[in-house]
Amino acid sequence: MSAWVSIDRDGRFSAVTDDHAAANALPVGDVASQDQLSELLDQPTVWLKVDGFADGRGFSVARQLRLQGFTGTVQVVGDLLPDQLPMAVESGVDVVLIRVEHAERCEEAQWRERSADKERFGYQRSVADR
Repeated sequence: MSAWVSIDRDGRFSAVTDDHAAANALPVGDVASQDQLSELLDQPTVWLKVDGFADGRGFSVARQLRLQGFTGTVQVVGDLLPDQLPMAVESGVDVVLIRVEHAERCEEAQWRERSADKERFGYQRSVADR
């Protein structure tokens, strides 16, 4: 049995069949430069590991990847909260992976409800976007 549950942009749960990618995700604290992100642009999927719901660097790294032209799938691995799903999607995250134990506390219905609340959060805009 997998240790992870996958959550899509609409808050739907699905089982993770391969724990290998989640176990080998890039810790966002190890991202030190834009050049390091540029090396990931040709990958079909990038897995970013966050330390938990208080670690917003996953959103920042996902946003930077998208700004550099990344068109693949961004998956964030870590125990985010349902309230964070709209912000994750806004920043460019496609999938969130949370531990099975966390999924038992933060049920699918909560994630789906939050995914429908698209106007609640906005990711920080650059000065040029204002």
